[in-house]
Amino acid sequence: MKRMLGTLLVLLSVVVMPLVNSAENLDGEGLYTQYCAMCHAAPTDERTPRREALATYTANSVYLSLTQGIMAPQGAALSDEQKIALSEYLSGSRMQADTIAGLARCEQSMPALDLNLATNWNGWGNGDSNPRFQSSEGTGISASTVAELEFVWAFGLDNASAARAQPSVINNVMFMGSTTGTVYAMDITSGCAYWTYQAPQEVRAAITIAWSEQRNEHLAVVAVASNELHVLNATTGDLVWEAEVDPHQFARSTGSPVVAGDRIFVPVSSAEVSAAGRPDHHCCTFRGNVAAFDLHSGEKVWHTYVMEEATQVGVNSAGNPVMAPSGAPIWQAPSMDVERGVVYAGSGQNYTRPASDSSDAVIAFDMASGAINWIHQTVSDDAFTMACAMGGSHPNCPDAGPDLDIGAPIVTTTLSDGRDIVVAGTKGAVVVGLDPNNNGELLWSTRVGRGGALGGIHWGMTFSGDVVYVPVSDRGGVNDSGETRQPGLHAIDMKTGEVLWYAPVPERCQEGVQGCMDAYSGPATSTDGLIIASSLSGYLFAHDAATGELVWEYNTVQEYPTINGIAAKGGSIDATGPVLTGDYMIVSTGYATFGQMPGNAVLVFRLKQQ
Repeated sequence: MKRMLGTLLVLLSVVVMPLVNSAENLDGEGLYTQYCAMCHAAPTDERTPRREALATYTANSVYLSLTQGIMAPQGAALSDEQKIALSEYLSGSRMQADTIAGLARCEQSMPALDLNLATNWNGWGNGDSNPRFQSSEGTGISASTVAELEFVWAFGLDNASAARAQPSVINNVMFMGSTTGTVYAMDITSGCAYWTYQAPQEVRAAITIAWSEQRNEHLAVVAVASNELHVLNATTGDLVWEAEVDPHQFARSTGSPVVAGDRIFVPVSSAEVSAAGRPDHHCCTFRGNVAAFDLHSGEKVWHTYVMEEATQVGVNSAGNPVMAPSGAPIWQAPSMDVERGVVYAGSGQNYTRPASDSSDAVIAFDMASGAINWIHQTVSDDAFTMACAMGGSHPNCPDAGPDLDIGAPIVTTTLSDGRDIVVAGTKGAVVVGLDPNNNGELLWSTRVGRGGALGGIHWGMTFSGDVVYVPVSDRGGVNDSGETRQPGLHAIDMKTGEVLWYAPVPERCQEGVQGCMDAYSGPATSTDGLIIASSLSGYLFAHDAATGELVWEYNTVQEYPTINGIAAKGGSIDATGPVLTGDYMIVSTGYATFGQMPGNAVLVFRLKQQ
């Protein structure tokens, strides 16, 4: 399954069409009218992109959504040829073959991997507690040097409209997944590839590198979107073992796996929220869960669901059974409290009613057994599926709740006064501090905006010392009343919950630019004295950590020459945040998923060399 570089490889399997029945409808416009227009012609929900926004996608990215992504349940009604016809109609472009073009093979050997280097950025949050922090020992980038960053090289993601795989860096080796499922190990200096590996589907989660004493090798832990775990030799790219995580047909891996000791902890999300949009779907049976695997062997050690198995609780207006409880997906990386032996994860909304007490919640799992120690629910009775975007009369809309997941990873730390704390941020724009010594008792709760289905606090926070830095989107759309919008960056004292300062998002969107939004939806990253946030406008913004003052900015929305010969352009920055390692910063730009600006570039910056 490993793909080694050497000669140019062109994979034509996506675009080779078998003979089709002459009676099959291959009219893209007709297929759109029949299957898509009810949601996309005049959407009532901001998560559903309008028809005109779909024209900014590539045909391949539309096809990927219909076959593997969030629209796969709707695409199940179409043949492959109809999906291609629909994708080409919506995008106005032809399907393209996947390629690895012009990506040079490294002539030098991969440097020895050392997990103890200060410059490493390992996994999604760069630490057990997802701090998204890099110390001054690990990076030369600071408030006084950030202006010296200059663009070095770019990597183009093949046939993509979103760049959402955050890299990890160990001793200047950059490990990264991609939309096509190719996993890369690259030299950060030049971008040459030490090896590549072909996973069966998209790899959007950050890759975690771990040392296996039993195997005497470094391992790369890869979560494939189809909810499979692939563990590779990190030096060669060879497959060591693979395993299915959750057998549910709609289970998906979006959050990054985390390694602690000899265990891999894998969060599990779901595409059933979209499948419910089909009136004939029997909604719903997925349950959020976390699984633990033995790092060395791949044996599943424990597998814990956050609610009991669904049973029939009624019949909907279409005459189909209603199953409950369901939902509460876990779509971001868990956090480790190794001293307590606890795994923390945040969950999303229920899909059906009666709702469970484990939705929109902070959940503490015992690291050894998987038992749930405690649950702190931030919003009760919240049930929502994408059926609700089609109107409340849809048979699979469960009397729509506000859809206020905890998507950002939980953070946990010991404060300067010696107290331990667990902190969570919700899409409802509320940050809570919890007491891990008292079953998650609420210590404080702070509102930092209006919130809504797309944030509020969406993808991730960062912290340093006693201060947590909270990016807020507040896009509006679903929730346009009540609290004041506060898109931007909020600094909160974790001892008290007090807001120390608020820096509004700089407004850079120009009128008429499709998909441009001034909002901090993506995760922020911090280093000593500096916070780097990213906007749906495509800009990177660096703020002074003490005051929130804006000290640097960079517009990624431009075209880039790439090291792999694939045309690349920046767009909205969402889902992933800046990675800081030594003198380098890596940023993925482009995210068309919710009607934002498309893009497919991974950018590498470096401080100017003296």
